[in-house]
Amino acid sequence: MRSHTIARNSLWAITAVVWLALGRLALAFLNSELQWRYVAEQSRSDAPWYYRLAGVWGGSEGSLLLFAGVLGAVAAVAARTLHRPLALWLGAVTVAALTAIDLLLVNPFGSLAAPALRGFGLTPILEHPAMAVHPPLLYVGLACSLAAAMTVVDGSSPTAWLRRTVALTTAAMALGALWSYVEQGWGGYWAWDPVENTSLLVWLAALVALHVPSRSRLALVPWMLTLVGACLVRSGATPSIHGFAEQASVGWALLAFTVASGVVLWTCTRGSGAGAPGGALVPAVAGVAVLGLVTLGTLAPVAIDLFTDRPAAVRGVFFSRTVGPVALVMLPFLALRLRTPSARLAHVGALVMLLGIGATTFDREEQLGVGLGQTVRAAGLTVEGRGVAVEPGPRPDVQAVVATVLVNGLEMRPALVAYPERGGVLAETAMVTRPWRDIQVTLVSANDAQFARLVVRQRPLMWAVWVGAVLTTVGALSPDWRRRRSSRAADELASEPAAR
Repeated sequence: MRSHTIARNSLWAITAVVWLALGRLALAFLNSELQWRYVAEQSRSDAPWYYRLAGVWGGSEGSLLLFAGVLGAVAAVAARTLHRPLALWLGAVTVAALTAIDLLLVNPFGSLAAPALRGFGLTPILEHPAMAVHPPLLYVGLACSLAAAMTVVDGSSPTAWLRRTVALTTAAMALGALWSYVEQGWGGYWAWDPVENTSLLVWLAALVALHVPSRSRLALVPWMLTLVGACLVRSGATPSIHGFAEQASVGWALLAFTVASGVVLWTCTRGSGAGAPGGALVPAVAGVAVLGLVTLGTLAPVAIDLFTDRPAAVRGVFFSRTVGPVALVMLPFLALRLRTPSARLAHVGALVMLLGIGATTFDREEQLGVGLGQTVRAAGLTVEGRGVAVEPGPRPDVQAVVATVLVNGLEMRPALVAYPERGGVLAETAMVTRPWRDIQVTLVSANDAQFARLVVRQRPLMWAVWVGAVLTTVGALSPDWRRRRSSRAADELASEPAAR
């Protein structure tokens, strides 16, 4: 009992210290304390407060500290029902190790010799309202995989925490996908940044673990993939638009911790349980297949870069052409699962989401050039040029080159926005949504002769991905709500005789 208390108090103390540090860092961003190097790099004094606050997790220094804090908070919640001190120490040591890596190698509390005048602000592509929600929500979902691992070490069932992992990462990834889809026309679900793909690996692993015996080592895989993903995206091994992609020392330190964690978890747990009943193995097998394909697409650039000494990236078409058919094959099996009451809403959501994913593999995309008054056919659409102009950008200090085109009679205005403080240009995609398809137009280049080069896309049933993600999230959480209501009802019935 004493060792349990020490472990629990250590976890709470370490988590409290991390959140105190995060609170101080957040105040520095909100107050634009530009004498701090990290604040100056990730914030602008004239930015809205939510963008300034989002700067806390806009770069490697703050995002890793926030991740450690979220892990600590979720682990502390899980600790209330755990009995083995080893399970509690797993949470405490993990939070302490990640905090130490952050403070020793990248430290967000360093100062400048002279305060910055305005600050650089977030990377332009990250200046979006979703930036205030998406990363913290994703961290909470990934942290639930640590709680699942802690319950396995404790000898308890990790099912509830695996459901929360699936639910919260579904919501976070769908929000990130919608963000990239609307802003950049990246193809939505299947053309993400490697940071998002590594989150998808965790989601798939948790989904597989839910359809096999819950008290087994498979429930550890989502947490191990969380650590592997952190190694990849924070080391610079994979190309990323995120601000923490060039920290090789952090990547090596996280790799060492991942290996150590894997060894400890493997030796402290053992697999148990029988096979999942009925058709539950079908989504498990499909999940393993998709997990393998996404892992291949995520790790291939790392291997190519390592052995050929040249950068590489896997385009979204790889995922859409390989994973899309698996999604379509899964549709009838998921439809059969709807006959059983267990997690019915989650399966309905998965069915709708897979329908959208499968349908979007039949997208059409074509690049074209169009001048003023010219009409061109591309991707099954009629595109008419209406001119190019320089206009004020989304901020007072930036300008945008805007091309006006008619696509099947609909006016669309894609743009290229120049951000001088970052020395880059960001494309703003124009989009029209209809129930049966989305039309996207992205401006590639333009000149003074009113000629624009564009990419035109058609994507069918994309709405099904977003609706399916919402239903899956609610459905994955609803079993916990039903269980709590049943438990309260049982308590009330048990207390009635005593009251009488």
